[in-house]
Amino acid sequence: MAWCVAYPEALPVAGGCVAAVGNFDGVHEGHRHLLALAKAEATFRDLPLVVLTFEPHPRSVLRPEVPLKRLTTLEDKVKLLGQAGVDGVAVMPFTPELAGWSPERFMDEVLVGWLGAKGVCVGENFRFGARAAGDVATLKAQDHFTTLAVPLLTDEAGVVSSSRLRL
Repeated sequence: MAWCVAYPEALPVAGGCVAAVGNFDGVHEGHRHLLALAKAEATFRDLPLVVLTFEPHPRSVLRPEVPLKRLTTLEDKVKLLGQAGVDGVAVMPFTPELAGWSPERFMDEVLVGWLGAKGVCVGENFRFGARAAGDVATLKAQDHFTTLAVPLLTDEAGVVSSSRLRL
C-alpha cells in the first residue's frame, strides 16, 4: 500500500524522488503505462516513485458549472496507485489560488521545494500553471530535475484517457 500525504506535510522519504504528475482519475491503462516508465526511472535512480495528484479534480474548480463524473475517489485512487507500484502519493489541494500560480512558482515550491523531485514524469500533453502556460518544454527548460514526457497510449478508439472513459 502506498503512503499518502497532503501539501505541505513532509514526505516520509529523504533524498528526493521521481514524481509522476497528473490527475490519475481511474488509474486506467494509459496511467499505468506512464507509471511503469516512471517506476523504471525511479528504480534506475534508486529513488522512490511518488505520484503528485490534485484534490478536488482541477476541472471541478476551474469549470464548476460543468458536472464531472469522477472515476475514482481519492481513497480508491491511492489504493490503485499502490497496486501499480507507486511508493507514495502526494496530494496537492487544488484551489483557485493554486490555479493562478505561475509554472515557475509551481516547479519551485511543489516539485523542487516540497517533493524534492530529481525526475518528473508526465504525459506528453501535460499543461500546468496559470492559464495552462506551462508544458513539457517548460519542465525541460529548468535545471533542478530531468523530465520524461511519455507519449499518450492509444488503442483502436484513440487516446486512452479519463475523459474518454467518462463517456
